[in-house]
Amino acid sequence: MTTAPEKKPRQMPKGGRKGGSVFPRVALNDAIGYARKLVSKTHTGPQPKDVILSGVIKVKGGTGEVRMSALKQYGFLKGDLKTNFSADDLAKKIAAAPPEELVPLYRQAMLKPAVFKKLFDTFHGDEVSKAKLKQRAADLNVHPDETATCVDLYVSGMTIAELVTVEGDQIKHLALGDVATASAASAAAEAESDTTDEELGGEEPAEAEESAGDGTSVVANGANDEKGAKRQALKGTGQSGPRAVFNVNVTLDSSLDIEKLQKQLELLKRFGAI
Repeated sequence: MTTAPEKKPRQMPKGGRKGGSVFPRVALNDAIGYARKLVSKTHTGPQPKDVILSGVIKVKGGTGEVRMSALKQYGFLKGDLKTNFSADDLAKKIAAAPPEELVPLYRQAMLKPAVFKKLFDTFHGDEVSKAKLKQRAADLNVHPDETATCVDLYVSGMTIAELVTVEGDQIKHLALGDVATASAASAAAEAESDTTDEELGGEEPAEAEESAGDGTSVVANGANDEKGAKRQALKGTGQSGPRAVFNVNVTLDSSLDIEKLQKQLELLKRFGAI
């Protein structure tokens, strides 16, 4: 007589949800790496889910879907099964930004997930322990088995975004006012880098002038630029000051070379002496 095979209890796939409030189950540092890859893979257009799992996240199944969910929560991934998936604007900005402009973008990513934002809103400007953060995470309906993971991911990401500093078991949060000041300073630095020397009020280099003999001044250095041309035009119209005064004495006698005299008179006339 044969016996029916014993049924094994169904197990939750690794990486699957346990219930409670959703939070990104991927560290920000890893999510940034996926985001950069995502920008490259979807540069030509949205891609189906299997391409994202195989080409970007490098894992399928429940773990792959959990990571895709994390990328969406950070603001790096957009799309669905019907329209396919592509890099969101924040991922594109991070992929293109120079190092000095990355921190404000990291802050945007860390403050997008609802649980992370509520934790920061609760403790900004305060220094608290990890135990206090876990307590608050539990209040936000994070599953009891996941509060430690949630806090670890929160602290690591907020450290990268320079929103918290860690001193032993104490987590010191930046105040909202300091966050706003830092953002304003970053924007000002970016604007300053685009400001020209003229807008900054810098002194123009000294320009050597030499007299052409007709009362106008020729700019020797920078005469080819627009300002130099304008200055020359102004000086040519009499706005540079009084013209020079010449006293010319010509003595005529029978030994005078007529051709030489003619050349001298033409030269004096050309320079406005006569």
